[in-house]
Amino acid sequence: MALTSRSPVLSTEFRLILLLSRLVLDDAQASAAWKLCNEVNDWEAVRHTAMDRFILPVVYRHLRHLEPSSLPAEQLVLIKHQVMALYRHDLNVIANLAEIHEQLLLPLQVPYVTFKGPSLAVCYYDEPAMRFSRDIDILVPRERMAELLARALAAGYTPLVPQDLGNDPVSLAFVARYQKVITLLSPRDIVIEFHSQIDNIGTVYDTRALIARAEPARVGSAEVSVLPTDELFVYICWHHTKHFWSHLHWLVDLDAIQRHPSFDRQKAYACAERHGLTATVEVCVKMAELLGSPEFEPHDNQDERLNALLKFSLEAMQGDVLFEHHLASKKATPDYAFHWQTDRRHRLSWKLLGWLRRFRPSYAEYRVRPLPSGWQWLYCFLRPLLACRRRLINHDAD
Repeated sequence: MALTSRSPVLSTEFRLILLLSRLVLDDAQASAAWKLCNEVNDWEAVRHTAMDRFILPVVYRHLRHLEPSSLPAEQLVLIKHQVMALYRHDLNVIANLAEIHEQLLLPLQVPYVTFKGPSLAVCYYDEPAMRFSRDIDILVPRERMAELLARALAAGYTPLVPQDLGNDPVSLAFVARYQKVITLLSPRDIVIEFHSQIDNIGTVYDTRALIARAEPARVGSAEVSVLPTDELFVYICWHHTKHFWSHLHWLVDLDAIQRHPSFDRQKAYACAERHGLTATVEVCVKMAELLGSPEFEPHDNQDERLNALLKFSLEAMQGDVLFEHHLASKKATPDYAFHWQTDRRHRLSWKLLGWLRRFRPSYAEYRVRPLPSGWQWLYCFLRPLLACRRRLINHDAD
């Protein structure tokens, strides 16, 4: 189903937050931001929106430099206290990443790459704690997942998804085989997502190839494996477009990476071409430049692709989770928001493989009827029976 929308209305408060969504302001941006500060009627809304969109530390940094007279002192104090709490959280996440490397991955010699979140903050932000990270994402080969999970559970990590994951070889082998993301909670109370692939059907990214391209980066006392700059830049353009850029710290990420000495635009576009993501990267770069313009207005552009991305992203940036889910239901495929990002071959692949995914068993079904590894192919036939059983149980409960 094609996405259609109208140009969203932007409040003064949101315009200010949008303009502050970058690591550094040039003179023109700083001047425009200072003028917008004097037009703000609701600083409480500025603070809440910046917090909800994971950008409060960056906003606080800019406001301290701008020193707008219209900003009430009590609001600045509230922002400062919230930012200090976020700093403590983000430093905890960064420390946890180093521990995962040293306590889990290194002893097992598991090849991996960590992406987004704390590794991005450490590599591209001058103050890493400024970049809010909800969780830690780590990509590992599927065949090494079970032993990694076993070591993590033995070390005090607790399962979140699936919540009732058992620490036995058959259960761990099952989730490693059939579930592409397993989520644990660390002893530091940080959410850890272990991925065996980072797209839905494996047609966009190859896990082995990504891990093979990993580079070392210093995180605390550890030297963790991260994506090269060009690969990370292309990935975040693709991934955040899937979510319509709903979190504003993603715009800061884009700015921070492009400012970094390791960023090479030609290498980034060459990487995008390898993944078939050239159009996605081109339009994301244009959108970021437009949103950073002091004269930005959400008018239609000649580039219809840019027009579509801008409209839906601006709505998602101001919407809630339910609105984002509404948009997600209208995407071209789960891996692409718009038809112009992909081709007919990928869409046909998704229709076929997406249909086959219906036969993939869930861990909940495994727990109801555990089967040894050699017999788990039977779940393809048991799934309909187990689904009927669940419906009957729910019907009796009603």
